Amino acid sequence: MSGSDAEVKKAAELKLWLESRITELQEEIERLKEALNYVDTTLRAETFRSASELVSEAGEIAERRELRKDKGGQSIAIASITSAKLVVEPASGVTLRVDVPPFKSFLLGKILQGMKAKDEELVAKGKLADGQQLRFNFEERNGSVSRVVVENYREKSRLNEILNTFSWTFSRMLEK
Repeated sequence: MSGSDAEVKKAAELKLWLESRITELQEEIERLKEALNYVDTTLRAETFRSASELVSEAGEIAERRELRKDKGGQSIAIASITSAKLVVEPASGVTLRVDVPPFKSFLLGKILQGMKAKDEELVAKGKLADGQQLRFNFEERNGSVSRVVVENYREKSRLNEILNTFSWTFSRMLEK
């Protein structure tokens, strides 16, 4: 076999391999599209938003965590988390009245307002840039919590404290 014949044979084998690989990848793309469609359908059914809508302004995909009643009980809220923002919304079928303690007094008043005040002290001392302090607000619909937004939580430990406080507070609210 001459050098030219060997190269032709090698090119033919490479062509067969490439065609085979392209077919495999096209099949994998189709399966991935089906999986993506399933995930988007599931997200829409649970949150009325597609995965692309859960992407933050910074282009991050929000991590979603399920908050449960008293560690392992029923799902009571869904938390969407990015590096700068936390959005907590009651789970489907869960009604949390704004006027039921300890929502305003503890969660908003003591915990979140306390963190905000500490951050404002840091800003006043020049240890934290203005605009980086914790901010929060809540939205209600017909007297019930529809969502709570917390921005600039900054630290993972603080995020975990906030999430644990939401779980505890919402659990207590459901008992009343």
